[in-house]
Amino acid sequence: MAGYSRESERQNKALKAILRGDSPDKRIMVASVDREFKDFVKKEREDEQKRVDEKLEATKEARLPWFCPDCKRIMKRRLDERMWYLHGHCFECQVEVENKMMIDGTFDEWEDKKVNANKLAWIRDKKQELVEFKNQKDMEAYNQVNPDGHSLEKEKWTQNFDELKKQAGEAIEHLEKIEESLK
Repeated sequence: MAGYSRESERQNKALKAILRGDSPDKRIMVASVDREFKDFVKKEREDEQKRVDEKLEATKEARLPWFCPDCKRIMKRRLDERMWYLHGHCFECQVEVENKMMIDGTFDEWEDKKVNANKLAWIRDKKQELVEFKNQKDMEAYNQVNPDGHSLEKEKWTQNFDELKKQAGEAIEHLEKIEESLK
């Protein structure tokens, strides 16, 4: 007989008993749950949710919200994204802020501060690059000669590194003077 099992045999006996007018055998199902395993799975789910929440919290500031926190407009334009990362609100809010500053007469001062801050940041970056260049031992460059990704060729430079480091020091001093004049 195809598909014959104990369950089908039990069902057949129950049907025969019902047809005869008898009551079928009562069947009691007892479900047993492994408490330790259930607690372990629950703890695993909670730990995973905590990890997900921590990751979401870490990237919360880096994500663009759907709505501007100031005016509640939808932030869907490219300009909104840029203004969000720069100022923490949408482009329309930034236009309103700058318009108020123009009316108050404080816009030029604010603009000068922004320009100086950008210049100082650029100078600090260049100074850091020059300090790293000056503190390195010898200039080395490697070129990949074969497409296999393993064969490298070391370049040999015949520059006067002492002279280059001296020029780097002079450039750092010059950048420090410019930085002091901007402060």
